[in-house]
Amino acid sequence: MDTVKFVDKYVFRALAVLGLIAFGVAVYFFVKSLPPRKFTILTGREGGGYYRTAERYKEIAAQKGFDLEIRPTAGSVETLDLLEKGEAGIGFVQGGIGLDADQSVLASMASVYYEPVWILLNNESFDDPMPKRLTALVGKKIGIGEDGSGTQKLALQLLNASGVTGANATLITGTSTDQAEQLLNGELDALFLVTAIDSDVGQRLLGQPGFTTLDVEQAEAYTKKFPFLRVLDIPQGSLDIVADLPAEDKRILATTANLVVRKDFHPDLLRLITIAAVDTHWRGDSFFAARNEFPNTDYSDLPVDRREKAYLERIKNGESTMDNYLPFSFAAIADRYLLFVLPILFLFIPIVSRAPMIYVLWNRFKINRWYKLASRVERRMPYMDADQLQQEIVRVREYDDELLDLVNVPTGQLSNAYQLHEHFELLLRKMQRRADELAAASAAAPAQS
Repeated sequence: MDTVKFVDKYVFRALAVLGLIAFGVAVYFFVKSLPPRKFTILTGREGGGYYRTAERYKEIAAQKGFDLEIRPTAGSVETLDLLEKGEAGIGFVQGGIGLDADQSVLASMASVYYEPVWILLNNESFDDPMPKRLTALVGKKIGIGEDGSGTQKLALQLLNASGVTGANATLITGTSTDQAEQLLNGELDALFLVTAIDSDVGQRLLGQPGFTTLDVEQAEAYTKKFPFLRVLDIPQGSLDIVADLPAEDKRILATTANLVVRKDFHPDLLRLITIAAVDTHWRGDSFFAARNEFPNTDYSDLPVDRREKAYLERIKNGESTMDNYLPFSFAAIADRYLLFVLPILFLFIPIVSRAPMIYVLWNRFKINRWYKLASRVERRMPYMDADQLQQEIVRVREYDDELLDLVNVPTGQLSNAYQLHEHFELLLRKMQRRADELAAASAAAPAQS
């Protein structure tokens, strides 16, 4: 009986306490898993394509209740360094720059648009016909972009592959804004720009009379040497139909603007930026990118985050139904937890559904156990002497008291408990009669002798 009392008194209480503790732990980890409401994205200089895109992301994030802080950098090289140091969770990185990044820390999220590599030539610095090869830049003053920028790194790669180095040309560094001014003032013979066509500096320079965009005759050869590059076509007159700029079809090189994330970037924020990227880029840019071409994971330098592949495909295909019916935060939580919690719930439902049955069986076991004890006493009663019988009477009374006072019997088992109580009373009366018979026999024995 001690075991039964122990289970009744401690085990079920312990289970209830453990349940409360488990619930508290679940709430703690749930709250801890919520994303920060403010986070940072790294871009290039203000006015550049990255910065303008981040401003659009910021608007979408604000609609979802998040504050996206835009932090300008000198360019992709610096952005990659800051991401590896953990100073932000996400940033724009020019295609090809992340090839040597730490893959244990960083992952690709998606490519979001083409970044044309504009090689602008000052017409006065070259003889007609205008050159179509980079080798023509030997001996020229060339603007290669800012230190720490992806533009500078790519410009040096292309120039070195073409035999143009600091030994046979003048390579000048500076911000895109400053170097655009230098080109317009005739201080540069050529300028490398890696920027979207609608960026501030792009709008200022492209289509300007007196300057020519290099038609890269060996474009396909460069893509073989640098697989992250693509060849884009600029049809005649597409920059300015009235002025017929360019005056002929041109081929230029291009890389892609990539979103790179830290692997510890919060999954809900990853989902948020994915929604922003799809909303911003799926229509294409009407010049280079086709409708629904971006965002994609085709041009990634780093392995693509596995969560991002799932988010991107579902959101692009309109399959993220949670977002259609719930606010972002609730949809993100449901999407994140249902995938893992539901299978666990399905495993536990059979166990939980049988819990009442287990409780009933336990209480039935307690009562049946007393029945067995009572039956054992009744079977042994004819063979007990007076002392043994008195001991058993005391024990049966203790059983009866325990049944009534010490054991929690549920309502569904009350009838069985009362029946057992009556059986105990009946057994006690039978035991008392047997005790009286033994006492009478013991008293008669001396008289006969």
